[in-house]
Amino acid sequence: MPQRDAVGRFIFTQIKKSQTLQEAAMSDLWAERAYSADEAATISGVRRGTLGMWLIREPDILFSGKVGGRRVFSPKDITILATARELERGGMVLLTAIACAFEHLDEPPGDDAILLVHNGQVAHNAGRLIADRDVPRITVDKSVQLIPIGMIAARVRGECAAIYGGTDVAV
Repeated sequence: MPQRDAVGRFIFTQIKKSQTLQEAAMSDLWAERAYSADEAATISGVRRGTLGMWLIREPDILFSGKVGGRRVFSPKDITILATARELERGGMVLLTAIACAFEHLDEPPGDDAILLVHNGQVAHNAGRLIADRDVPRITVDKSVQLIPIGMIAARVRGECAAIYGGTDVAV
């Protein structure tokens, strides 16, 4: 988890030589759990009652942390929720949808990333990430879901930055 200085700005101590400061900030903030369940529900588009049911029904499988007995979420967790919601709306079982979203969101996707999932796939590693420019070249021989996972992640990061009240959180 990133450290903050006296003013509240993030301090990045471990930056790989191949990373820019922005990439390092993005990967650190991507996994920082600092958002309440209410904020996570609002940002992800999942109703608060639905999120509460998911947390009660599958407390060990969902990926949030606990601080003082309260659930806290990171931008990554919130993006997983929003992506899983889209996969579930397309017919995937909730736990498989969460596992599939988790599988594809280890690192923040590019803003143009699209998650392509063939309908009926039930594995946690179902689907693949493609760039939006590749969508017209897809050969469609059966039903597929195209989920703009990059746009979802960018929206989540932006809304999380607005909650923090600073641009140093946004990517």
